[in-house]
Amino acid sequence: MDLVFSDIHADIDGLQAILDVAFSPGFEEKYGRVSRIVNLGDLLERGTAPKQVLQKMAELAGSYPVISVMGNHDEGFLYGRQISGSSQSSLQAHNLLSSQDLEFFKENGDGTFGSQYAIDAKDRLFCVHGGPLDPDTITKNGEDPWLYQRTWQRLSEESEFYSHYGYHYKPSSAFEEGRRHFEGFIILCGHQHTEAVIRQDGDLITNMWTFEHELEKISSGALKKYEFPIERNSNYIIRVGLGGPQGHHTGKFSNPHFAIIQEDPRRAVLFEIEKSLN
Repeated sequence: MDLVFSDIHADIDGLQAILDVAFSPGFEEKYGRVSRIVNLGDLLERGTAPKQVLQKMAELAGSYPVISVMGNHDEGFLYGRQISGSSQSSLQAHNLLSSQDLEFFKENGDGTFGSQYAIDAKDRLFCVHGGPLDPDTITKNGEDPWLYQRTWQRLSEESEFYSHYGYHYKPSSAFEEGRRHFEGFIILCGHQHTEAVIRQDGDLITNMWTFEHELEKISSGALKKYEFPIERNSNYIIRVGLGGPQGHHTGKFSNPHFAIIQEDPRRAVLFEIEKSLN
């Protein structure tokens, strides 16, 4: 079972709440054990505990296979490009990070860090922070090419356009990109802090997301959940919600979100942690 989260934003309490639930006896009894961890980016900025988050991720990587991609805030910090939303206390905490703290982000030979996307051909997963489109194939009408990168792309159901928030892409374009690699796939993304589930069955694209969730109590707390089967001949975009509440752009409180992808039968479950008992 894959444990999937995104947008932790230096919020160690949010990350720990997710881990406490996912590795609790009650959760494991119902959903199975975590065999792999998928981080969809934005471990850094806005929150106040970047060192603890990176230490926890390094600890997890020592015990589990980890798929990890870069987020726009990760790149913003590592490349020295300012992105709004971080408080003074957050900035101070990030300025104290050492090169050893940042070793979780592998430096590439060209001076960049990490991966903008990751493909698991066996399980047919396309993992990305914002969107899957190859930026070199997008007609660029905006002035900042950085905002066309996969870390900045944003899902839009209405039209495709450029703004200072990034390049907005339609589900049809995302599915077209996915089909260059495989069929019967799942695109996993984050970035926009809200959940979405979109299915492609042949030429039909359907928004599956609903706000009608089930409420479930387990030994580690209370969860809202939305689950659905992964049909073998369909393609999906699954956008997970905000993992670290400190990352919310308005500073308002929200609950940690995460997802799991199960096999045999294959299905996805999106969770919101309503109440932690730990």
